[in-house]
Amino acid sequence: MTQPQQSASAQTLRALTPTQVAALPIDALARSVVLDMTRSGRATVSLKRWASGIRQAYRGHPQALRAISESVAWLRHHMALVDDLGVGLEGDWITLSRHGAQWLHGGTPGAP
Repeated sequence: MTQPQQSASAQTLRALTPTQVAALPIDALARSVVLDMTRSGRATVSLKRWASGIRQAYRGHPQALRAISESVAWLRHHMALVDDLGVGLEGDWITLSRHGAQWLHGGTPGAP
């Protein structure tokens, strides 16, 4: 994944409270999810490991976890996150697509 520039309106996911996560519009939450996934600067992320950390961070907050799940599905549907077939098993390793990087750096919400 390319290292995104954090906009003033977007925060990494773990900086948000469960109430904020559950209340964010899907595109804003999706940006926060991508910022969280890319915080280490790695090009590829294990979805399984990342999700494990998120489940721990938001344990006991099912509405927040559901919203995060929906945002990951939204990112995949809009092809902002794609499987990285060059690493590990298909479906576990994901990367920010070129289209997703354009969206993250100022593309139109709802249209990554």
